[in-house]
Amino acid sequence: MFSNHRKTIGVFLNRARSEFQNLLCKGVITEAEKKGYNVAIFSAFGNYGENEKYYEGEKQLYQLPDYENLDGVILALDTMEEMETRRVILENVQRRCHCPVISVREAVEGCNNLLVDNKASTEEITRHFLEEHGLTRLCFMTGPEDRWDAIERLDGFRKTMEEYQLPVEEHQIFYGDFWTNMGKQACDWFLNDQPMPQAILCANDYMAVAVASELIHRGIRIPEEICVSGYDGLDDALKFTPSITTMMLPFYEMGSRAVDIIDEKQDCPGRIEDYYYKAEVVTRESCGCMQEDNSEIVKMRRDEHEKIKVEDHLRMQFNFMSIWLGDCHTINEISDQLVTYVGNIDGFRNYCVAFSENLKDREDYSDYSDTMELRIHIDNGGSRGHINIPFDKKELLPAEVTDESPQIWYFVPLHFQNKTFGYEALRFWTPEVTGNLFLDWNVIVSNKVQDCLVHHHIQKLVVELENMYDRDALTGLYNRRGLETYGGQIFREAKEKQATVFLAIIDLDGMKQINDNHGHVEGDFALKTVCAAIRESCTGDSIHVRSGGDEFVVVAEGVEEQTGLSWMKDLEDYLERFNESGQKNYAIHASYGYVCRVPQEEDTMEIYVKESDEVMYKNKIENKKRRNEPLR
Repeated sequence: MFSNHRKTIGVFLNRARSEFQNLLCKGVITEAEKKGYNVAIFSAFGNYGENEKYYEGEKQLYQLPDYENLDGVILALDTMEEMETRRVILENVQRRCHCPVISVREAVEGCNNLLVDNKASTEEITRHFLEEHGLTRLCFMTGPEDRWDAIERLDGFRKTMEEYQLPVEEHQIFYGDFWTNMGKQACDWFLNDQPMPQAILCANDYMAVAVASELIHRGIRIPEEICVSGYDGLDDALKFTPSITTMMLPFYEMGSRAVDIIDEKQDCPGRIEDYYYKAEVVTRESCGCMQEDNSEIVKMRRDEHEKIKVEDHLRMQFNFMSIWLGDCHTINEISDQLVTYVGNIDGFRNYCVAFSENLKDREDYSDYSDTMELRIHIDNGGSRGHINIPFDKKELLPAEVTDESPQIWYFVPLHFQNKTFGYEALRFWTPEVTGNLFLDWNVIVSNKVQDCLVHHHIQKLVVELENMYDRDALTGLYNRRGLETYGGQIFREAKEKQATVFLAIIDLDGMKQINDNHGHVEGDFALKTVCAAIRESCTGDSIHVRSGGDEFVVVAEGVEEQTGLSWMKDLEDYLERFNESGQKNYAIHASYGYVCRVPQEEDTMEIYVKESDEVMYKNKIENKKRRNEPLR
């Protein structure tokens, strides 16, 4: 994998740019580089908007890795809300992997599990409010009822309240969503009971921020009237005003430890163990006992201000990128535009796009092809130009863009709804700036690829429609409309350049007799035989036309009479060889007439056709006499 013969660790998660995922990956990357491992991080964006077709395209990423050749696997399954995604990954890992597998934050049977002692951690923060603040009316906002981590955190709260002989009534527990959507409902529930709670403990930071925001909206002061706490130690809790007391989890250390375990168990992947981490209480403004030194908050809020400016700039740049891509109709044109904007991804080192083989002509877009094609490679801001490098999908990237150093790459699916095109691959300079994967960017590029495929399909249909109007169905030659369009163009250009025009009329002799005596199928065969003779004999830039039932036209610019006459002789020789072969019990002959001169101002193509036709008719009479055929 990566063509450098190093061992490779596969990391599977959604939304790599989110805080937990980002810290976990930084820990993985730092330790993996020290130990000389490659790291392939497979990160989709999930089922945003609950669009099932889009989700089908997203989860296809997890069919990409060559699981058999991974030397270690790290799973962050709790970043994936869709059970189908988890099923796909676990099925592949359990069936195809022969290496140490680490599950982070979620216990998975058959894996080494890096877990948080949720119960003990929740007990600790509950005691903080009970002992340090002397509060007794505590409420708890947990996660979904069927989530194991929500259950464990709620158990820790209940156990501690029971230990202090404090009752837990109905309105002291609310089941949330582990997200920011239910702050209002939670406050309605908690504040519906009397007396008002003294503190609301939340099972994660997102819900804590939502609750605190709703309390402030209702005019309730934090922490003077109600204290609030969260869990996980995310930046969102620190950036909020007031900053939220939380339980800090060592996500970076968990990533680093996962690599250590993989390295330790290379020779014994079947030895399974569970490892537990305990969260640490971090007191802040929302509980009222924050340390006097608030430099961490000041720095965080300053960084957040800068981040908002960067996000605004990115949003504007992505809008401009979308506008410029609007004029692109090919992958090469997309590449030319992306090189201008990829520099906005902070810290990127390489940006690649690999497409399934023969993408524009594929009929099945449900999966990646075994052979992929690298079509875009931007290296530190500079493009390698228009490339098409085929490589084995199992290698993830061609050898031309990798080297012998540990390879650290993020892989993101590129698709439109459930149509799988390929994937993006990004490499960053250092772990500190890693993981900037943007849904906006990904969607813009994916949609533009779809536009290009639609444009290609439309162009094919246009050509097919033109052929229907301009081509003869039986022979594939131009029809009379094609003669008017393309023959007329040749005639006009020759007039401007004062170049010769060679125009020949060729007529199948005895067409009626062949139809009457042998049937129309044989008549069609005779027509196609003359067509084949014309194609082989009249070469160069000439155009070939079936202008009527048994009549053909050849038109060419810049052809001298000697060359044109040679074409006609070659045509006669072709038919003579066919007749001598004895394939049919009838002979195929043709008569011709031609004009070859520089057109004058009064000349038209119709005049050339008329003159050639008159010559052809005279030759036809002479040929019939020579072959002793009836003149009628």
